[in-house]
Amino acid sequence: MRIIDATYIKSVRAAEDAEVGDLPEICFVGRSNVGKSSLINALAAQRVARTSSRPGATRMINLYKVLYESKGRRGWVIFSDFPGFGYARVSREMARDWRKMVEGYLLTNDRIKRVIWLFDVRRDPDELDGMLVEWFLAKGLPFSPVLTKVDKETQGNIARKRRSFEAFVDGVRAHLFSSRTGHGKKELLLHIRHVLHGEAADKVS
Repeated sequence: MRIIDATYIKSVRAAEDAEVGDLPEICFVGRSNVGKSSLINALAAQRVARTSSRPGATRMINLYKVLYESKGRRGWVIFSDFPGFGYARVSREMARDWRKMVEGYLLTNDRIKRVIWLFDVRRDPDELDGMLVEWFLAKGLPFSPVLTKVDKETQGNIARKRRSFEAFVDGVRAHLFSSRTGHGKKELLLHIRHVLHGEAADKVS
């Protein structure tokens, strides 16, 4: 799979505001400052998503229309960049508002084919992460973990943390990625293609 072009469409708070027809959608979620926008830019090979060094900068769901080519055929997909969660310096009221917006969007959008959950490989999962996994499973939302910033860890630590994280998410396969070096880009794009065509193998063999 190769991304030919990507264009920012709009920022929304609800699925009914997206106005993208019946195009399939891939959602990117994760903690603040985990690198969601950088990952989207790396996949698209262009600076389409706005990045920020300030955690919590994204307050709405940013939508991008992506033109891709796979096996000689072209298609369209929506990439959605969600606000980061878990940033301690936002008010409780704002945190509740973000949660309500994100949960409402995910649960009322039947175009969603996969939630890509970005997780900083240098971190260890905590209670909030466990609650997110339980919520994904309880709601039947298909999700794919991606361990980001792997260029900042040793190969030995990456392998150990990948095994540990896959156990944490009930055996769901975790992908590796570095926006800085491009590590894992080809594999993640292939996974997205498989998702769009209903061919994804999600469990660790």
